Amino acid sequence: MASWKKVIVSGSAAELSSLTLDTALPVAQGGIGATSLTDKAVLISQDSSTDAVGALALTTNGSIIVGGSGGPAVEAAADVAGTGLTAVTGDGTLVINVDASQTGITSVGTLGTGAISSGFGNIDNGTSTLNTGNTTVDNFTNNSAVASSHITGSFTGSFVGDGSNLTGTALDIDGLDAGTSLHQTQDTFVFSDNGTEKKITFSNVEDAIFGNVSGDATIAAGGALTIAANSVEGTMLNTNSADTSTLELSSDTLSVLKVPNAITVDNATIKLDSGTTYDGSGAKTISIKDGGVDADALAAAVAGDGLTGGGGSALAVGAGTGIDVSSNAIAVDVSDFMTNGSNNRVLTATGTDGQNAEANLTFDGSTLIVNGNLEVAGTQTTVNSTNLLIEDRFILLNSGSTASGDGGFLVGSGSAYSASAFVFDDSEDRFGVQIDTQLGSTAVASAPEAYTSLYVLNANTGSATYNVKGNIRIDDSNEDIYIYS
Repeated sequence: MASWKKVIVSGSAAELSSLTLDTALPVAQGGIGATSLTDKAVLISQDSSTDAVGALALTTNGSIIVGGSGGPAVEAAADVAGTGLTAVTGDGTLVINVDASQTGITSVGTLGTGAISSGFGNIDNGTSTLNTGNTTVDNFTNNSAVASSHITGSFTGSFVGDGSNLTGTALDIDGLDAGTSLHQTQDTFVFSDNGTEKKITFSNVEDAIFGNVSGDATIAAGGALTIAANSVEGTMLNTNSADTSTLELSSDTLSVLKVPNAITVDNATIKLDSGTTYDGSGAKTISIKDGGVDADALAAAVAGDGLTGGGGSALAVGAGTGIDVSSNAIAVDVSDFMTNGSNNRVLTATGTDGQNAEANLTFDGSTLIVNGNLEVAGTQTTVNSTNLLIEDRFILLNSGSTASGDGGFLVGSGSAYSASAFVFDDSEDRFGVQIDTQLGSTAVASAPEAYTSLYVLNANTGSATYNVKGNIRIDDSNEDIYIYS
């Protein structure tokens, strides 16, 4: 029975009703090479010449696995404990206790110089005397007073404490070499942070100073100076900031007197509302003078197809068939138009082309723009275009049918007026293709040779429309893949 069946891919979990193998799964394929397992045993690898994985039974309380060159083996708890230790076993437990007679070290023999190393870790010298010779000790924990005579020589490393009893550690600035420059981030100063001595870089000292600058100007971290908007006032300007000819500084106010170079119009084609010179000292209106643009002002290039003139001559419209041009008037001869019986004007052309009673109407080298709706009453529309651009988002096919039916797109790839087709099979409610037996352009039904597989959303998996063979869906929760078959 057809249903949604899961497709097992990398990373997905298998969902199988049962799995039967006709042989044991080899180790190389993730199996153990055996048909059954030993009761209460662990799996181990055998020699390299053996494909199967072996098993060691652990049925005795406290037994453990011990490795060896001949392979792992099971060892009894008593053998693990050995001399001086006691093994206490239980079901799944093993405890090793040290016998009371083994809790103290009675003798270690004679140790040579340097035999005791820093592996001792911390040494408590509260009441004991330790003669280590050249021994290196990591840390001392002083549980009582240590006489100064017991510690001699020099020390390296770090010291913990306030250093109040240390001598010879004073900072002598006068004894240091003189520096010539400061590095922004690598040079540091010593300062007291609320009683705690810390260091600070020269860059941070600068930023702390810059951060206290306020008012009309501020300094950002790094030293960039910014003058606040509307902060520069007339009182800040010196009188020499104005040249007194084009700019004037009076009562702390900067004013423009006039533009350095005055603008003069010819008063023939361009005019001012008063005078012919504009120097900025007052408002003026510039405009084209009446009659200022004449034939001399137009280049010959202004006239294009259908126009003549320019370059000193007046522009003129050339006459065409059915169009009369006279002084200040253009008339269209309506004799080339006819009425189609409903008061609509239909443009026709006279003469014949050998096939039609009337010649085809052709627009050469121009664009036909229809501002209203375009209706084609014929049974066939031929578009000879390199690229067809359609602004609408959706295209409705089969709109003239009163009932349902097949429909689709045809792409010419064979004989004339037949093509490979991408169609909608109305009887199956599915999209398909018809390629081997191409579909004719005048066909009214299709015979798909293959159907498309659709990606069905989870919300629609219960729809009979989409529960058809070949469709796939992906579970939104875990991205598992299913195919309907």
